[in-house]
Amino acid sequence: MVFILIACSALAGFFARPFIDSLIEPASRLLTLADEPAKSPEAKPTTETKAPEAEADTGTFEQLETPPAVVILPELDSSDSEIRNAITSVSPELAPWLRGEGLIRKFMVLVNDFSQGLRINKHLDFIKLPQSLTVKETNDGIFIAPESYQRYNALAMAIDHIDVTALSTVYKTFNPLLLQVFKEFSYPEDYPIETMLNKAAMEILSAPIIEGPIPLTKQSVRYHFADPQLEALNPVHKQMLRMGPENTRIIQDKVRDLLGVVK
Repeated sequence: MVFILIACSALAGFFARPFIDSLIEPASRLLTLADEPAKSPEAKPTTETKAPEAEADTGTFEQLETPPAVVILPELDSSDSEIRNAITSVSPELAPWLRGEGLIRKFMVLVNDFSQGLRINKHLDFIKLPQSLTVKETNDGIFIAPESYQRYNALAMAIDHIDVTALSTVYKTFNPLLLQVFKEFSYPEDYPIETMLNKAAMEILSAPIIEGPIPLTKQSVRYHFADPQLEALNPVHKQMLRMGPENTRIIQDKVRDLLGVVK
């Protein structure tokens, strides 16, 4: 199931609600699952962040032309057990991130956020990291401590161990349930689920990798990136920076592998 890789890899770092990000969510309209049905069928996807073109050797999610063999799927609201079993079969280490209820809905909301370069706290309450951001203060300033990156090592390793071919099969099998949630976003008919998935993947792949210490500044109780260019990045890219260069590299490589097999 492709959304679990995107959701866990890009937004896993958001689960801790780190103090470093003081960026206020854009006031633009966000297409996310609401507590009530969408009031307008003409809702448009947020287009503030343009997804970069895919690299020549990078694939894309494509519309399914030939469905997999007939499988009797559970009802959406009763699918948690099947989803857990399917995902843990491709990477058992992902089990800690598959707790709670309504997993398909929650992860689809996260992927929708990623596709717009967004992080929305209320969509992350069901998963948290126990450790908070760690900084290192020296005579030269304040920096993200290496220990802070290590918070994400277990997740990065779980993602690295994913069998992307098996994950692709799971995605195709459960695609009807994903589409059921996707329709609730009220996107236009010419905006298919594959477009959302590709945009989310491109947000992950376009995140910068910075080797060496990353300086911070502190304002009140919040930390900011000292470099104005880094501070101006969207929330997804800033979160990838918080995961550290090695973890970011692992996740980006796995997303490229997945894009290469999902057809």
